[in-house]
Amino acid sequence: MTLQTPPTPAKPSWVPSIRELLGAWDRAWVWLAERRSGRPTDPRLAFVPEYDAVFAELGASELQQDEEPLDEEALSLDLFHPEARSTDRFLGFYTEQGARMAFERYGFFDLLRERGFDPLPVGDVSDAEQHRLRIYDGVEEPEHLLVELVVGIREMTLPNGVACRFLFVNWLLMQNPTASFDAGQVALPDQERPGLGLFVRFAYLLKLMAARIGCDGLLNHPAHPHNGVLYGQVSSFVDPSVEGRFRAMGRDVDTSDLAQLTGAVREGRVVDEAGEPFVWEPTSQVMPVSDAARSWFASPTYRAQVAEVMGARRYTVRPATPSR
Repeated sequence: MTLQTPPTPAKPSWVPSIRELLGAWDRAWVWLAERRSGRPTDPRLAFVPEYDAVFAELGASELQQDEEPLDEEALSLDLFHPEARSTDRFLGFYTEQGARMAFERYGFFDLLRERGFDPLPVGDVSDAEQHRLRIYDGVEEPEHLLVELVVGIREMTLPNGVACRFLFVNWLLMQNPTASFDAGQVALPDQERPGLGLFVRFAYLLKLMAARIGCDGLLNHPAHPHNGVLYGQVSSFVDPSVEGRFRAMGRDVDTSDLAQLTGAVREGRVVDEAGEPFVWEPTSQVMPVSDAARSWFASPTYRAQVAEVMGARRYTVRPATPSR
């Protein structure tokens, strides 16, 4: 018997580049935002291809560069003990100069300058569990604070048994320190000043940051309904029963006015058919990046449980009691 060598498989005529793969994923991200919000795609998402291109072009060497040349001791650490050097970097990856350069390349600092600010980033990695980034307007003073971000790395096993590593967003504040609320305008919980109008872009930068450092996605525990709605356009609660209740509420209740929604929930005026109030409890909400993280949220088990809870719940908003 003559053994024949099997033919060599033909090479594909097209191999996607990193930029093309990112673009495909993020077109799906935009589509998901449409489906979850029930509204046309936010035109602000037009920045996605530009951000993807910057992500593909930036390398670790640029993001980990230092302004000053390494001395003999630092060079030795870099060569033989890189884990020691990483402890003074944001999330163990970004140097101060690298982070500043990334904000410039993505154009985020230019957006702040267009609003009349002089962005000054200040990082704090003294707490190993959670790193803090603040962006000030020119001067490192509380009254000049524009952005405050507190993040860390959390490991969590999803209900389907898949172990994941997430970029945990513990706190995010974005505000215009020079503006005040108009008459009749209601502030959101924990909000002292109006926002910057840049949440969507910054959230996307966080997604890219998670991908950059090898995380499976973003994780947060939204403290209030408005946080859940904002992140919920592209994130899902890990517990399908919580996600089902959340989606049912979003289906039946107007969520366009976030301050009004949060107030109604806090006052117990969002109720189901039995008159039971919709109670908000902070719990894990994930924006998956990797296939490993997406596996649970795309599973038939998760989807079926979400659909079951949604179908069993109907919500209405009771009118507010007039104040005397």
